[in-house]
Amino acid sequence: MFIKSKPEPKKPKQPKQEKPTPHPEHPEYVRIKRMPQEELDRLSRDYVLEHEGLTILSWDYVVDNGKMFGESLWWDRSDGYYICDFSEDEEEGVYYTGLGYDLYKNGSLKFYRYYKNGSEEGIEAEFYPSGVLKSYAVIYDENKIALAYEWDENGMIRLYIDDQQGFRVDEEGYMIKKPTEV
Repeated sequence: MFIKSKPEPKKPKQPKQEKPTPHPEHPEYVRIKRMPQEELDRLSRDYVLEHEGLTILSWDYVVDNGKMFGESLWWDRSDGYYICDFSEDEEEGVYYTGLGYDLYKNGSLKFYRYYKNGSEEGIEAEFYPSGVLKSYAVIYDENKIALAYEWDENGMIRLYIDDQQGFRVDEEGYMIKKPTEV
């Protein structure tokens, strides 16, 4: 009597890895893989605002509690990197700490952001002229980005940066990263 040996179990097929390709507009980055549509939908403006707990300040709050860029706030005249408050002394401004903003000609918010000692630190929000949120970012340690979203006017993700998770998503839904030097 002949006994057949047990067939070896088949190995599960590995999904085909997408080959990293240079980003067409930013060659310093490569595209790793395209995110599934369900994940991209979770990065849409409406979903993020509803589920991620982002707080967007009102026009009234910003105008009442901030200083307008171009009036009392301006770039440091010596090197142009820091934001100074020139409202007290026209000759020498002081590095600004607080809420700064700018308006479009139609009176809607262009952006608001927080500064600490003349450097961005905290929440930054930008808007389209229609008043729709364009981007939202959390800035720390002299202009480093911890978290950032940028949407098109229809609310679809254009750019997502999450330094905690270590990845970025571009306008076409590809995860992107800077190639590592070998």
